[in-house]
Amino acid sequence: MRRGDFWSGLAAGTALGAAAGIGGVLAFRHFFSGTDSRILRLEKSINIGRPIHEVFDAWSNFERLPQSIGFIERIERAGDKLRWRVSIDGRQFHWDAHITRVVPGQSIGWKSLNGPRHTGRINFAPEGNQTLVHVTMNYAPPLGELGSMLPIDQHLEDWIERGLREFKAALEGRHRSVSNL
Repeated sequence: MRRGDFWSGLAAGTALGAAAGIGGVLAFRHFFSGTDSRILRLEKSINIGRPIHEVFDAWSNFERLPQSIGFIERIERAGDKLRWRVSIDGRQFHWDAHITRVVPGQSIGWKSLNGPRHTGRINFAPEGNQTLVHVTMNYAPPLGELGSMLPIDQHLEDWIERGLREFKAALEGRHRSVSNL
């Protein structure tokens, strides 16, 4: 056997094995998961030391969210449509979203109209004189099932948590500075 035949055979076998392995993982996930494996479900919660009406009002004033959450560069509102521009990992993303449902003082639901495909809801629940904020987001990675195999879900949950922590710090810090006057 010639040396060139050996290396080309090895390369072809490696590529075929990798493709079979990916196919096997995708098939396993498809047959043994009760949900669409191309959709990632992301969830994060935080407790904010402010009454629910203050927290809900601050979040639903979308144009002011960039003042509380550093990676949000701009949000423009036109009725029930929002144009978002964010910067994550040094990359800029933008999309339009439709507010699908608002339950005053309780929740806001949305669906992206273009850009990164996602839907979600943010819920607000009273905890005494504090507020539990819970974000649920369903995200469709751009590469379909192959994209859902990448470890992007934890990375996105980390960014959601970062945003919630910054929002909490802004609200709780704002109250302290006002009460100290």
